[in-house]
Amino acid sequence: MINITRNDRVVHLAIDVPPVNVLDAAALREMADKLEELEQDETIAAVLVSGAGRCFSAGASVEDHEKAKAPDMIGALADVCKRLAQFPAATVALVHGPCMGGGLEVAMFCDFVVADPSAQFGVPEITLAFFPPFACAELPRLVGRQNASYLALTGEAVDADKALGMGLVQKIMDQDAWPKVGVKFNRLSLPVVRMTKQALLKGTGGVDHDGLAWQCKKFLDDLYKTEDVAEGIASFAEKRRPEWKHK
Repeated sequence: MINITRNDRVVHLAIDVPPVNVLDAAALREMADKLEELEQDETIAAVLVSGAGRCFSAGASVEDHEKAKAPDMIGALADVCKRLAQFPAATVALVHGPCMGGGLEVAMFCDFVVADPSAQFGVPEITLAFFPPFACAELPRLVGRQNASYLALTGEAVDADKALGMGLVQKIMDQDAWPKVGVKFNRLSLPVVRMTKQALLKGTGGVDHDGLAWQCKKFLDDLYKTEDVAEGIASFAEKRRPEWKHK
């Protein structure tokens, strides 16, 4: 599900879950485990994360949002996000096509995002009576309160140009030119790249562990007390418009 290739000091992780790289708990746990292994390798300057095939990721598995499965999925996603943010070398998301929900949460915890012009970004969870816990924790810091509110409260997606203007994307680059990102890191000083990453973590305060813990608790404890959550999952499975009870 998570393919690894390496070119000198750059490691490439590709999400490979056809057809649209939906991230279930198993795929997320595999990604977290691979990141944990790579953390021990002091010869890595950068980790590039992309999606194989049609897109980066259509998001976390809706089926894994069922109450009994959600703790495993949320726990694995939290682990991936924290490991990407705190990785001792640079982490870069390379995005083409849809990058939605949990997929966007993975991308936004990388150090920066490079997007193909085809990329689309969104957190549509609210349309199924969920909220995106890690996006709610991190998006306001990345794009500002109003941009984060627009994405999370409407569920609408934005294209690469709009995401660049928001600060969610740092560079738009055609997918066939992405190898240049690896070349850039291979030409830099390995120890200085890793020192710079640590300096940036110190400067930004790193991951807000208390904030992520609060988001997870809110998601798992309070969200599932609503009746609309079950309707959201059912409407998705039955491919129909949800009928909210608003309670």
